Amino acid sequence: MLGRSGLLGLAVAGLAWAAAAPVEVEVRGVRLDPTTGSPVVQLVEKGKGARELPIWIGPFEAQAIAAEMQGVPLPRPLTHDLMKRLVESLGGRLDRVVIGDLHDNTYFATLHLAGADGKEISIDARPSDAIALALRLHGPILVADEVFAKSSAAHAAPAAAHLWGLTVQDLTPEIAAFFKAAEARGVLVSDVGDDAAAHEALRGDVITALDGEPVRSVVELADRAGAHAASKPVRLSLRRGARELTISFPAR
Repeated sequence: MLGRSGLLGLAVAGLAWAAAAPVEVEVRGVRLDPTTGSPVVQLVEKGKGARELPIWIGPFEAQAIAAEMQGVPLPRPLTHDLMKRLVESLGGRLDRVVIGDLHDNTYFATLHLAGADGKEISIDARPSDAIALALRLHGPILVADEVFAKSSAAHAAPAAAHLWGLTVQDLTPEIAAFFKAAEARGVLVSDVGDDAAAHEALRGDVITALDGEPVRSVVELADRAGAHAASKPVRLSLRRGARELTISFPAR
């Protein structure tokens, strides 16, 4: 028989579990980030809280999500339509999708499937793929409570800025896959202005260093650009596919 301390411990544990339980969200829509042009899927908490969770995704996944939400008929099935048919043909069902963590600007999701024998199968997935499949299989989408807090604290949108006539943004795995970047780290050149000082850069280049000093984020790049002496040329180290190159241009 439990004493008062034991009962109190169970009560506290129960409260902690309840606080950490994931909450259900709905997909409000897909929009384009006006700064970077990258697609953003907007998740909104169901109920009174109505917290929002924007997740930057790749263009192909955005198309898959938008097509299903809008009921647009497609001449041929997309990858997520094929995934849906495979699950259904094998007698499975989607129990739920859980977006359970945010680390280094990357969200992590898990598909919880029930097989034909009723046994649960958990599969690691990108949130964009998980959302596209959940919409097709009419499964609930859940977000861990701490992910909302992490997103607000870290401003999980890919940071973006305009420097030397370039639009640059933090590289995410989805965007790296779209631009066929070798690594999902660095600062992506997402656009080059017509009169850009760094006109030798190309859309899809990844900036790896400024004046020989490695850079890993837009914030870091912007800080170093602000400290760069106007009298000296800017040297950017770029990764273009498998090539490494350096461009130089006057600071202005």
